[in-house]
Parts: sequence; structure tokens; C-alpha cells
Amino acid sequence: MGKNSLLKSTSKGKKKPAAKKKAAAKAKARPKAKALPKAKKAPAAKTQKAAPKTPKKVSVKDLMMKKFDVWKPETLFTVSPDKTDSKDFAAPPFFSGSEEDTRRIKELLLKNFDLAEIKAAGEKAAAEKAAAEKAAAEKVAAEKAAAEKAAAEKAAAEKAAEPEVSVSYEPPDSGDTTTEDPMEKAMKYLAAAFAVLMALVIGTSMINKNKFYLHATDGALEIWQGRFAPMGEACLISLPGVQAPETIKDIYSESEAFPLIFNFYVDKADTLLAVPGLPDFEGIKRYLNKALAYATTPAANEAVFGRLNNIELMILLYKADVSASKPTLSDLNQAKGYLSQAERLDIDDLKIDLIHQKMKAVDQQMAALKAKQAAKKSPATPSK
Repeated sequence: MGKNSLLKSTSKGKKKPAAKKKAAAKAKARPKAKALPKAKKAPAAKTQKAAPKTPKKVSVKDLMMKKFDVWKPETLFTVSPDKTDSKDFAAPPFFSGSEEDTRRIKELLLKNFDLAEIKAAGEKAAAEKAAAEKAAAEKVAAEKAAAEKAAAEKAAAEKAAEPEVSVSYEPPDSGDTTTEDPMEKAMKYLAAAFAVLMALVIGTSMINKNKFYLHATDGALEIWQGRFAPMGEACLISLPGVQAPETIKDIYSESEAFPLIFNFYVDKADTLLAVPGLPDFEGIKRYLNKALAYATTPAANEAVFGRLNNIELMILLYKADVSASKPTLSDLNQAKGYLSQAERLDIDDLKIDLIHQKMKAVDQQMAALKAKQAAKKSPATPSK
């Protein structure tokens, strides 16, 4: 038994070096097997790190209070001017016409008006007007009181100068004479004085009404007319853009003041004619009718009536041409009616001849249209 145990122990001790050698050989024979697991684990670790983060929630208040800087480009866009385009450029004329008309229209368009000054001038004129009316009323009342006082003094003096009437018992003369009552006589004198005073007041009022005054304000010329009263005046019209005469007189007559108003309205009508496009005939007729009220000479009346007739002629001829261009009998009859109205205007012989030629052309159109309609209604002849 001791021998067997000794042999086992020696055999075990000899096997240990051999086992170590086998393990070392196995380790050398498997160097690649250890690197494979490491290569497979690396991508898993990277994918876990690249996972997206959940965004942080922002409240509405933070978004509303958030400030953003103004974005500006580094270089602004600019367009380089083409010098060849503006080399021979020339602006169109302001107005095609005479130099005087161009200057007048330019002054009208560039006229400046200050509403504050106009309002102040109106208030001042109203205050002056009220003061003048008050002064006139006071003067009339003073004159009336003075006239009544003078009439009363005169009546008292006449009454004092009357002889005393004595009663006598002598028989009257053959001619029956009666003495006049002093009170009745004083009333007659007072009525006569009142009639004279009224005649003076009416005469003075008529004279004052025919007086005109010019007042130059900022950008306008005011024409004032005397009231139908012994004193006082009122603003008749304000003419914006009209220059005052170089020398202004104290008093003007109607023949001197009315032409200024007449020319103002005629110039307004001319300004509407100078507007590009179809003229405003209604506006021109309105200004000409206003100018007609201030015409003081027959020549001015004829000039305004001539313009009004020409405008009415142009309108009627235009309506007639439009109606004649429609191929119906009713429209042609309407065109003939317009031409008949134009023929009754106060125009010269050349324009009347033109109207007659148009009426003849309309008659020919009507005859041709009637013949065409009759041909359509008649049955067609059968062909052999």
C-alpha cells in the first residue's frame, strides 16, 4: 500500500509540466478567437451614445418674450445707373400753349392756401361787419331822434308864434274863414319831415348799394358791396388766385367790379378746357352761366352765349354720330332729332351747312335700311 501511494504521487508530479505545456500551446494556437468578441461589441456601444435627445419644452410666454436680432445682409443690393439712358433726356413741357397761359395755369396749380389764415380773415371780417352794422344802426337811431327833436322844436316854435284868438261879437265877413288847429298843423309838418327823412334814407341806401370795395387777402381778392342801408358793407364774393390791382381805389362802381368776377369765372371755364382727355362740359357750362350774371356789356354777353352754343352744338353732334352708327331706324330717327335741335341754335352758316350734310347722310342711311327690310319681306321669285 505504501508503494502504490508513492507511485501515484510521483506520477502526479511528473504530469504537471506536461499539462502546462499543453495549455501554452493552446493559447498560442488561438490568438484570433479573442479579438472577434471585442469587434462585435464596439458598434453596440456607439449606437447607444448617438441616441437622439428629447427636446426641451418651451412655454408660450417664453416664446412671446424672446427677442430676435434684426437680420441684415452683408452687402445691400444696388442697381447701377445706366448713364447712357439719362444722357440725352429732356423733361416734357409743363403745358402746351402760349407762355402766358402756361404761367397762369402753373400759378393756379402751385397756389398755397392756409386754412388758419382764411379762418382768421373770416372771423375778422365778421367782427368788422357786426361793428359796422351796429354803428349804422346807432347812427340811424341818432338821426331819427334828432329829426323827431327838430320836428318837435319846430312845432313848438310855430305854436308859440301863432296869434292869440280873441272872441268878438262883430258879424263875420261875407267870406267864411276858419282857423286851422295848431296840433293838426304840427302833425302835418311832422309827417312831411318824416317823408323827407325816409326819402333821404332810401336815396342814401341806393347810393351805398352801388358802392364796391376791394380787399386783398392771402391768396384771394375779396369784393365787398354796400348794403341797402345808409352805411355798412358785406362780402359779395371771394376770388381765390386773383391778384389785386396795383393801385386800389377807395370805392369802385359796378362796371369796375363786375368784370373782375366775370373774368374769374371765364378763366375757370378755360382751365377745364385745358384738362387732358374729354372736357367737363357740364362744369364749363356752370362757370359760364355764373359769368353771365356779372356781364356788364353786350360784347361780354355775346361771348358767353357763343361759348354756350358751341358746347351745346358739340354735345348734340356727338350724340347724333353715336346714334347714326347703330343700324336701326329708331336710332337713326333719334340722330335726326339731335341734328334738328342743333339746327335751332344760334350758330353761323358754316356750322348750319355741316348739320344739313349730316342730316342728308342720315336720310340716305334710313332709305337704304328701309329698302333692305322691304327686300327681306318680299317673297323670292321662283327660278325657271
